[in-house]
Amino acid sequence: MIKRLVKTAIPISRVGVAMWAWRNRDELIGWAAFAAGAVPRLVEGDRARGDVLAEARLRARLTADGRTRGATGLRVSVTGGVATLTGVVDPAVHDAALDVATDTSGIARVRDDLQDPARRPGFAIAFGRS
Repeated sequence: MIKRLVKTAIPISRVGVAMWAWRNRDELIGWAAFAAGAVPRLVEGDRARGDVLAEARLRARLTADGRTRGATGLRVSVTGGVATLTGVVDPAVHDAALDVATDTSGIARVRDDLQDPARRPGFAIAFGRS
C-alpha cells in the first residue's frame, strides 16, 4: 500500500535515481565517508558528538548553498569546535565557504587552509595554464 502510494506520489524510476546518484556521486561519496568516520567519534563521548553534529550542519549548509554545492577540492572537518577548511578552490568558493562556516552553529572558530589554484605552485603548469 505505502509502496504504491510512494510510486504514484513520486514518479521516479530506478533509472532516474541511478542517473541522479551518478551526477551527484562526489557529494554522495563525501557524505558516506563522513558517516563512516562519524560512528567511532559518536562513541567517544559528548564533546566528539558535538563536533560530529557541528560538522554535519556545516556539510549540509555547504551542500545547500549554490555557491559551494559540488565544489571539488573542498574538504571540511570539525574538532574541538574548530572547523578546518582545506583544499584547492576558486576564490568565490573560498569566500562563500568561509561565510557559511562562520555562520554555522556549533562552530566556535574557522581555520582557513584553503588555497587558490592560480597561486598554488605547479598547479597552473600541470593544467596547461601560463
